[in-house]
Amino acid sequence: MRTKELINNNKREVKDVFYLIALQGLNYVAPLIVYPYLMVTLGAEKFGYIGFSMSFCTYLMLIVDFGFNLTATKRVALYKDNKSKLNEIFSATIYAKILLLAISFLILVLFSFIPQFKVYVTTMFVVFLMVVGNAFSFVWLFQGLGNIRLVSIVNTICKLSIFPITFFIVKYPNDYLLAAIVLSSVYIVSSIINAIIIWHKKWVSLIRCKIVSVKQEIKESYHIFLSNAATSIYTASFVVILGYFASPDEVGKYAAVDKLMRAMSLLVLMPVTQSFYPKVSRLGKQDKLGAIHLSDKLLWLVIVGMLCIAGGMFFFSDTIVELLGSDYADAELLFKIMAFVPLFIGIGGVNGQLKIVAVGNSENLITFKRIYIAAAAFALVLVFILVPKFDSVGAAVALLLTEFLVAVGMSIWSRNKILCSWK
Repeated sequence: MRTKELINNNKREVKDVFYLIALQGLNYVAPLIVYPYLMVTLGAEKFGYIGFSMSFCTYLMLIVDFGFNLTATKRVALYKDNKSKLNEIFSATIYAKILLLAISFLILVLFSFIPQFKVYVTTMFVVFLMVVGNAFSFVWLFQGLGNIRLVSIVNTICKLSIFPITFFIVKYPNDYLLAAIVLSSVYIVSSIINAIIIWHKKWVSLIRCKIVSVKQEIKESYHIFLSNAATSIYTASFVVILGYFASPDEVGKYAAVDKLMRAMSLLVLMPVTQSFYPKVSRLGKQDKLGAIHLSDKLLWLVIVGMLCIAGGMFFFSDTIVELLGSDYADAELLFKIMAFVPLFIGIGGVNGQLKIVAVGNSENLITFKRIYIAAAAFALVLVFILVPKFDSVGAAVALLLTEFLVAVGMSIWSRNKILCSWK
């Protein structure tokens, strides 16, 4: 009965969810096929170069995004009928991203001089194209305007295009730079197409805006940025820290399992949060309890999907490793340890993004940030204790425990603090 009610009351969003699941299914088919192909073709060492560089550039993406994918999306959803205000939000966000992109490139240059990372330098500069493309993806604008389907189609087509290109040009371990170029070019091409769509539809115009407006957008996203930066401690930096203490082979094994796990997790989580985030944001202004109840129903749907992923990873780990080849012979344990991570990602993601961020106020954003900062501190202690002794297995255990802590923290806060304060 609750499921029927959910569908009847949110027909557009439910359609978007199924639409996005189909698109994201194709979207994530690409990494779920291309990454295993690269893992086998390049071997653990050369795939480790790519895995390390992509993890490092994930940090830079976080700097450029600066939380705009949540805060700017929410502001666009609230002011989408006010063209003047919408232009201001769009322009200030773009100018802020350009500034942050320049800072990110400077950070990349500085890190290239660290001796332990010299083996990855060339790959890092190639993969930086992902950061550039991601800076101008405009997903936050499409999502806020309720056109998430359109941008998803573009991203899906671009990602599917890497199938024939990758299989055609990447055939030997030394082709790892070509692989990095292909993976990065997807972001550039999709951002160009998205920009053309925005220009053709005339949704917004890039206008001159005051520095105050740019500062305002950065200020609005500050707490989300700190939360994302803290999250990157265990979503991206584990690979970087592993690269410092362990061999590229160990980096490659961990990066391989982590990427497959996250691709499957996002296939379940992202369609739900992207489709319902604008509606939950608007509903939160009128009926906060109703927004929370809607989020609760979505949470159970996500939990069911994540349990399916967990079962697949745990019980079929041996089969997956056999398909990947001898270079990944010791990765079964990594699959089993990380099998339960998707469940905690789903619980923390829905409670955090839909309940605390979409419905909450600025004080709730501070708490959202504090949960992730606490988790990041916990993760750093664990990873520096476990990785030097247990290499990739230590990183996997640290990731599991950290995601569990985030899930518990988000659940407790969203239920006991936010909901109770509205009763």
